[in-house]
Amino acid sequence: MDIFTRLKSIFNAKANALLDEIENPEEALEFSLKEMREQIKKIKKSLLEVTTIKKKLESELEDINGKIKLADEQAELSISLGREDLAKAALEKKQDLIEQKNKITLDIQQIQEKLRLIRQNKEQLETSVKQLEIKKEELIAMNRAADAQITVKEIITGISTDMTEINERITRAENKIREKNAKVAAMNELIEIENLDGLDKLDNLEEELNKVQRDEKIKQELENLKLRLKKGDVE
Repeated sequence: MDIFTRLKSIFNAKANALLDEIENPEEALEFSLKEMREQIKKIKKSLLEVTTIKKKLESELEDINGKIKLADEQAELSISLGREDLAKAALEKKQDLIEQKNKITLDIQQIQEKLRLIRQNKEQLETSVKQLEIKKEELIAMNRAADAQITVKEIITGISTDMTEINERITRAENKIREKNAKVAAMNELIEIENLDGLDKLDNLEEELNKVQRDEKIKQELENLKLRLKKGDVE
């Protein structure tokens, strides 16, 4: 560690110690509650945004299902008119739509899982807020009672400085623990939201295999369609 790093560490340590001494416990508790409530507001906003995305994808999925049905009808009509080229084009379009449908379905499933995690974090944070609200009143009462006792002891004995420092240290330590728990809950929520954008992609080999499989499906479906329509003409 170089001299400048050491000096910076010493300065930060002294600055933090000074802040601890002048910090008002009641104000610190109230500020912590305010921060936690702000985090809940952010979670609710995220829930609305992600739910909106999910609804949009569900609407797209419904539209694609209709287009797939239409492509089937167009393929059958083209075969009946002797236009195999048009039938093949319709089936290719259908296969494209099926691939889009599968991707959107996967996206919806992933979003549903993210929504579950966000709601879970929201419930945990709301529980923490309620617990801190109850505990805050207890701590404030304890703090004020301690202050009153300190004042009385100082008047009577004039030697209670050490006890004053001990009580203040205990109060600061307890407040820090409460604040750390609130920050952990808020950080968990942020970590889960940031993971919403992680979608897997196929590599080049998988794309080639999928293309071969896709062409084979189209070819087979075309043959089945021709056979089915030919059988219908015979009947």
